[in-house]
Amino acid sequence: MILLVFGILVVFVFDINCLFKSYLSIPCPGCGLTRSFRCLFKGDIVGALNYNILSIFIFIFLILLFIFLIIDFIKKSNYLDRYMHFFVKYYWCIIILVIISWIINIIRDI
Repeated sequence: MILLVFGILVVFVFDINCLFKSYLSIPCPGCGLTRSFRCLFKGDIVGALNYNILSIFIFIFLILLFIFLIIDFIKKSNYLDRYMHFFVKYYWCIIILVIISWIINIIRDI
């Protein structure tokens, strides 16, 4: 619950600069996610994709994760473990998507 409150504060209240970009002068794979999430909350899908191409997928993943955590808490079940098994099984696809997103962020920043 603390992480949820912290996430909401970061997205809507604080404007935090990327330390990766500040020190290395290249964007990290997650650069633009905060601005992208702000666009998604406003309903601007194109703007969200302009900031970070993986933002919609990450946003949907976080919403599903939150829903499954609530279901697990209410039913006292392990539904989240079965859901996460999918990501453990296909972790290499996720890594490839993150690398592609990072390359796109680097190309767009130059």
